[in-house]
Amino acid sequence: MGSVETLIDKCVKLSPAPVVIARVASMLSSGEYNSKELEDLIMTDEAISASVLRTANSAAYGVPGRVFDLREGIVRLGSKTLRRIVLEHKSSELFDGAGEAYGLRRQDLWRGSVGGALAAELIAESRKVCEPGVAYVAGLLRDIGKLAVDVALGADAFRDIDPDETPERGFTEQERLRLGVDHAELGAALAKRWNLPDRICAAIHHHHRPPEPGETGADPLIDVVHAADFITLWSGLCIGDDGLQYQLAPHVRESLKIDRASAEHEIVETMTRFRDLEEAISGHSEQGAA
Repeated sequence: MGSVETLIDKCVKLSPAPVVIARVASMLSSGEYNSKELEDLIMTDEAISASVLRTANSAAYGVPGRVFDLREGIVRLGSKTLRRIVLEHKSSELFDGAGEAYGLRRQDLWRGSVGGALAAELIAESRKVCEPGVAYVAGLLRDIGKLAVDVALGADAFRDIDPDETPERGFTEQERLRLGVDHAELGAALAKRWNLPDRICAAIHHHHRPPEPGETGADPLIDVVHAADFITLWSGLCIGDDGLQYQLAPHVRESLKIDRASAEHEIVETMTRFRDLEEAISGHSEQGAA
């Protein structure tokens, strides 16, 4: 673990612990929602406050002829929407400028993270196998290990890979050849360092290789995040140099009943939710959907 710890130490120096994300994740995992703590956070963060105001006064939540102020908006939106607004803004700060090692443009890693969060929430809602809010956070953070790879290897990390070798060996194998670990393992280690809940750490660790039923660590949450990763890729969000070089686990395809029709529905719904989100968050709507 020495090399992993060294990489995590470097990453933490550049990306300070996301205290807000960790706290909201803990609220969701434990079910202990602190409305006053969340309200205080929103009231003191200008970007989040602006997003709350826009959302509360939008066509979806507003009332014709009525303009809600910030405190009224907080009450009107409710805990689920507020938690999402907070997580989306704070994850944008976390992933800002990341992903160069994977050939990603600025904000692409954030877009893929949010796309995965939305897809995981959608799958959890429709299959009813885990709590959608927890699935949202795990989907959002599944690729945080790419932050550490960026720090360790830089923008040219995988430029020398022979494309003909990658499908055979797998992209995560290329990461292990260069670092001794892959981005999923690094992400789980980083999540533990940030004191994220154990179940979310496990979902990050196994999001490319979910344990089969009966195996140690098997969890429907991991299956949901694994499937959401594919919905995100199939939606065209965050396709970097690793591209579509991962495979959907057969037991996840079967247990979550993922077929062409359901995948197409989830792709459309994920992109619809993503476009709505882009319009609500200042600074990202200009990027457009993929």
